[in-house]
Amino acid sequence: MDSRSRLAWVFALTASAAMAVQTLNLVERQCRRLESALRDDFRVVLFLRAEGKDAPTRLKVLEEKLLAQPEVAQVRYVSAHEALEALKREDPEMVDAVALVGENPLPGGFEVTPTSESLPHLLTWIDSVQNLSDWSDVRWKPAQLQAILRARLYGHWMRLVLSSLFCAAAALVLWALSASLRAPVRGGERALCVAGALGGAAGLALAVLAAWPLRHDGLFWSWAPLWTQAAIIVVCAALGWSLSLWRLES
Repeated sequence: MDSRSRLAWVFALTASAAMAVQTLNLVERQCRRLESALRDDFRVVLFLRAEGKDAPTRLKVLEEKLLAQPEVAQVRYVSAHEALEALKREDPEMVDAVALVGENPLPGGFEVTPTSESLPHLLTWIDSVQNLSDWSDVRWKPAQLQAILRARLYGHWMRLVLSSLFCAAAALVLWALSASLRAPVRGGERALCVAGALGGAAGLALAVLAAWPLRHDGLFWSWAPLWTQAAIIVVCAALGWSLSLWRLES
């Protein structure tokens, strides 16, 4: 294999590797961004059956009991009047149907924001709060909860793969540096190193172009840190250099 073919092969190899790693990096960022956006909007609403004459005192006690639980991050009481006003903003036609009943039939309730750690066992927590009060209903969005947990799972997988690749890349760089100390660096090895760096930059550019349409979606778009881009290029350069060192040792 002549020098030009070797440079082209190293360029193609490092470009493919950089594009794959950058794609995993971007997917991991999008999973994290999606999980955060869905989690910030997730609520569990505990509807009260009746407020009663001692409502202020009882509501305060219930709020303190809910806040004392480690699974709860925030609690906000929503009165029947506030619920009706929110319904007017979200669904005016439904308010017209409610008006036919006469008095406001909407119950008051506690809007609970669970902690991030409690989401996998949310159903167990909901069962545990059933004895705190005479709740008329407990509402949450199961599909949203599943989406949060799946985005978290996919993000963990991506981070596991990226961590493994990072350890392998660090070992490769250290090996290339130690091997270069035992043998003089020649012009051909420098050329392969440059080809690897250029291939890495090209792979990064291709991955960014493929994901560029996501920038219009604020829910998904999250750019990877610049240090990760520099690290990928350095590793690709070390990969090109190590290929020449392997050839010399063989």
